[in-house]
Amino acid sequence: MVRSMPTGLVEQDVRDDFDRARRRANWAKMTGWLLGRPASRNRLAVLGEVTSVPSAGGPGRRLEYERIVRFGPAGEAMVPISQIVGTLEPTKCFDRQFRPTSDNVRARFQRIASEVRSGRGMDPVELYRFSGSYYVVDGHHRIAVARALGQRSVWALVTEVRLSNPGPACPAPRPPESSGRTDSGKGGRSPSRSDAVGALGLSGDQR
Repeated sequence: MVRSMPTGLVEQDVRDDFDRARRRANWAKMTGWLLGRPASRNRLAVLGEVTSVPSAGGPGRRLEYERIVRFGPAGEAMVPISQIVGTLEPTKCFDRQFRPTSDNVRARFQRIASEVRSGRGMDPVELYRFSGSYYVVDGHHRIAVARALGQRSVWALVTEVRLSNPGPACPAPRPPESSGRTDSGKGGRSPSRSDAVGALGLSGDQR
């Protein structure tokens, strides 16, 4: 259900949707600054990212990951947005609550919002599931739009993954909102050598 009061003019409504989400991102940033919180607390967590020094401000070393198993029919599931806590690749375009932090994403955000408000919906997003939490592979803009319009869940293609060398320095991050978590599936097959994926490199634009 769309949270904001529509004007009946889709183009105006989607501009308002973006502007409202952008203002909330700015307010959250300002609040964090006033409270002396590090800026890193408001960014999306990166799957497998660890730092050798807890107080280090820069990004940490990325661990390798391995595919485990898709669960459910075709790997699709309805996922609560509150359980989507991070991203596969770093992004500066959205904060921890998937609010836009840059006007560079306005055009794509508004196009997706227009499709949703016009009743055409949106394609499933692609997520990785690790330790009961979800990370975005593809669909940052769609999740941002869904959240801005008051939706609590998104339809997603989910792949269960595990880190090849997880340790105490790489715990699953706390979700941005309190919500119940589901247990990780334990009936998957053992990964083969062909399933192993190389070390993750940093990419440019987010999808």
